[in-house]
Amino acid sequence: KPSALVTIALAPKQVRPLSTKRAIHLVMKSELAVGSRSFLQKYNVTQIDQIIRSQGKEKAIRIYQLLNVGNHIHLVIKIDNLRLYKRFIRSVTGLIARHVLKAERGMPKGIKFWIARPFTRIISWGRDYHYIQRYMEKNKAQSCVRAAFVDWGFSVTDPSAVLCLNTG
Repeated sequence: KPSALVTIALAPKQVRPLSTKRAIHLVMKSELAVGSRSFLQKYNVTQIDQIIRSQGKEKAIRIYQLLNVGNHIHLVIKIDNLRLYKRFIRSVTGLIARHVLKAERGMPKGIKFWIARPFTRIISWGRDYHYIQRYMEKNKAQSCVRAAFVDWGFSVTDPSAVLCLNTG
């Protein structure tokens, strides 16, 4: 019988924990997702949500929470199969990068879109799960502020940078 707790080496010297029994907090972050490439741009928000949900359904990944913060995405997911999880991550990261960079399949831009491999953390049900929910709510509040700046036409989504703008 396979173990419920597994670690996968995603890069040299980097092992990320995964579990087929418990929920996982997953974070995907990009330095390029700012300004017109922000995940919070109107043309990106719905497409990114649709990509994640459709790929999750296709790859049998249960998505408990999805939070788009502008330059990174938080997910709370449950996986049943490690092979399908790897396919999910590969397809979601590729499709999001292609959409945001407006790249065509087979025509790479030669840009490293994601900062690193997706961060994963196994979540225990109960107190740990509630802690993650509070953390996600805090990030949601910050993303609402960033979304407002994007809607107002600012090219930066960092509130401290906006406060320093010279309005003449």
